[in-house]
Amino acid sequence: MKEKLIYYPLLPDPKELGFERSNFVRRWIEEDLFDAGLVTDDESKANAYLVASGDGGMTRAARTTCDSGKVLFGLNCGTLGFLMNQIEQPHQIPLFKEELHLVSVKLMKGHFYNAAGDKTSYLAFNDIFCGGNIADFISFEITGELSHFRNRTVKGNGVFVSTPQGTTGFALNARGSSAVLPLDTRTWYVGGVATGPYPSSVCSPQKITIKCTSRRKINAYADGYEQEAKEIDQIIIEPTDHEVTLAFRTGVDFEARRRELAEAVERGLTH
Repeated sequence: MKEKLIYYPLLPDPKELGFERSNFVRRWIEEDLFDAGLVTDDESKANAYLVASGDGGMTRAARTTCDSGKVLFGLNCGTLGFLMNQIEQPHQIPLFKEELHLVSVKLMKGHFYNAAGDKTSYLAFNDIFCGGNIADFISFEITGELSHFRNRTVKGNGVFVSTPQGTTGFALNARGSSAVLPLDTRTWYVGGVATGPYPSSVCSPQKITIKCTSRRKINAYADGYEQEAKEIDQIIIEPTDHEVTLAFRTGVDFEARRRELAEAVERGLTH
């Protein structure tokens, strides 16, 4: 017997910039989905989240709902939508779990230390980035705990460590980013922005330490500006057991679409 999907909607706060992009989904919920029994306002009765946002909203939903046991079905209301489904009409929203292609991914965690030794920790669904302003010149000593990790020191503007679902590399136009890796792979990507030598490589999830040296302030971010650590000089990044399950419509070659988006970004065809 098929398992019926009951979605709990996760919509942008009306105070958020660009929230109006999700207004068509609000209308669908009010006019169609509630009456059809596909959406509930009782989160405990849902077995799926309907995330109506862009990639940033999906990363926030992943962090706040990880380990809930509910799948995340993203409905793109943003620009790129690397992790979202393209839905044009409410009847295209899947009714049964068997109509979904499910991919489980794990989060990473960053511990950010300042010169005084104070620590701030954040979960990250996408990636962890640290760096300075465009004119800054920073030295990054990057080391991993496993023997296969290529320890290196690079100098430049910034570095990041990304999960397979991470998109910062493409947002920053850093070549070779992890978004071309299959979501079901268990690898991380180490990349740099205006750095030399370029630190592009993949590695298994492991404890990675980044020591930063600069005459100016260095800030770090876990999934973008929502989680910021200021004036840091060291980051320790670790894998976690926190997991989320992303849901996509069957019959859609999602991985091919991600590669096409990635190539379009690198060619400057989208913004």
